[in-house]
Amino acid sequence: MLRRRRLLLFSLVALAGIVPAAPALAKTVPGSPPFRVVILDHMAGWQLRQFARHGAVGLLVPGTGPTTNRRQALAQLVRGVRENAYLGGVPSGPPLVSATAATGTPSRARTIIVTLPPKSGTPVPNDKRYYVVVLGGGFHGLLVSQTTRIPGLVSIVDIAPTALGHQRGSLTSTPAPHAIATLKTLNAQIHANNRLKLPALIILACLALLLAAVRPRAALTLVPAALLASIGLGAAEVTNEVTILAVLIVASVGGGLWLARVCRTDGRLLLLFLGVILLHLYLFAARPEWVALTPLGPTQNSRFWGIGNQLETLLLAPLLAGAAIAARKFGALGFAAFGVLGLFLMTDNRFGSDGGGAIVLGVALAFLGARMLRLGTRGFLMLLGIAAAIVLKVVSSNLSAAGPDHFRSAFGRGFSGLWAVIENRVPLSYLPALHNWPLVMPLALWFLITFAVGLYVARHRPTRDFVLTLGLAIVASLLVNDSAMYELTGGVAVLASLVRFVPAPAVPVTVLSLVRAALPRVPAPAAVEVADD
Repeated sequence: MLRRRRLLLFSLVALAGIVPAAPALAKTVPGSPPFRVVILDHMAGWQLRQFARHGAVGLLVPGTGPTTNRRQALAQLVRGVRENAYLGGVPSGPPLVSATAATGTPSRARTIIVTLPPKSGTPVPNDKRYYVVVLGGGFHGLLVSQTTRIPGLVSIVDIAPTALGHQRGSLTSTPAPHAIATLKTLNAQIHANNRLKLPALIILACLALLLAAVRPRAALTLVPAALLASIGLGAAEVTNEVTILAVLIVASVGGGLWLARVCRTDGRLLLLFLGVILLHLYLFAARPEWVALTPLGPTQNSRFWGIGNQLETLLLAPLLAGAAIAARKFGALGFAAFGVLGLFLMTDNRFGSDGGGAIVLGVALAFLGARMLRLGTRGFLMLLGIAAAIVLKVVSSNLSAAGPDHFRSAFGRGFSGLWAVIENRVPLSYLPALHNWPLVMPLALWFLITFAVGLYVARHRPTRDFVLTLGLAIVASLLVNDSAMYELTGGVAVLASLVRFVPAPAVPVTVLSLVRAALPRVPAPAAVEVADD
């Protein structure tokens, strides 16, 4: 009996650690959720190690956008909905779960333990990640999020679905023998790559301009080399900023020069561009962190995986050049096949899932196709409509699948969702660009000067088509995307890579040409010499 009383007393003391010290901003919905959500103001290293022995651990991104605070983070946590800081950071709708403040160390019961930004009304930069722990329920090792697709990294909107036991958006876990060390490496990797995103793009643009002046073909292969180097850095989990920049510079220049020598023909260039696209398709599905945790990947406070604005802009070089070469080799059918592959990469939720990128690429392909195939204005509108139909078909097929979807907020609510996206362009895209005008203005002038010089240098019509296409693509990107600095700088790099690329004229595919290609060639009769009498 005495032993039972001691056991009961111990249980009560343990449960007291997760009794709320103050009422939360949210109320629990009817019915007890599978997990209790507990907030710790600070999690010491010994606590994290102890929790890791009995559950799964991860790094929590507390908000969406460049800034956050405790109020915004808590509002998104209890509702399971993201709201960009530029839009206020506090989503509407009723809370789904309650989050309580702990006065002691939580027990090993079914509990989700989070740490959040400090209790201050002033927004702080959203560049710090906080610890999150899930105890009980079979969780062990590293937390895995469908929202981030990066093992160990958790979004604030993952907490509510996990606490309620929902299948869509719930966290899972994966075994990890050194979970704490993995989190430290992941945190350092995110921090280093986020700091280098704009400097890395500026360096690539300068290198592309230099090679465009002295080795034009190497300027074209510089972008694929940089994309491959970036993937290598992500796979190697490099965390040192000096090493990241050094590897990116050396691999981009050296790889660009080597690939230019290897790919002497347009056919080999086409294989190179196709290989880069297929590699990204595979990695987005199998190892998305290899592309995301890189200097050219998306920022880890809003879009965690897929194609961000940096990668979207740089991919225009292999996609447009590849489509042009495919048109040269196989006519309109080749151009269409390469263009559809690019739109699929940009749009499909299993891969790039970039709506702005799909719009930009669709506009660029329609304009370039109309120019190369001599289709005129009607042809441009027709190709634009075909691209839009392909994108909408891919998006609609993705919406029926389970799991988070970057397009669900825009297309999941009909016209109201699309209209909200259009309205939000002002606070998400245009006002931040105006606010950062001391940096955006020089980059805009740099792009405009590069574009003007490109038009002057591009005396051949095919090259001029590329320059005009890139100008239209960057304008479209500035209208629909929300990172003007990345788009302008990446635009300079792509312009420099294509400004002296002169593909052979397109060869249209006709029924007669296909029949001739399919039939065996008949050898020409040998000439017969007639002797003079």
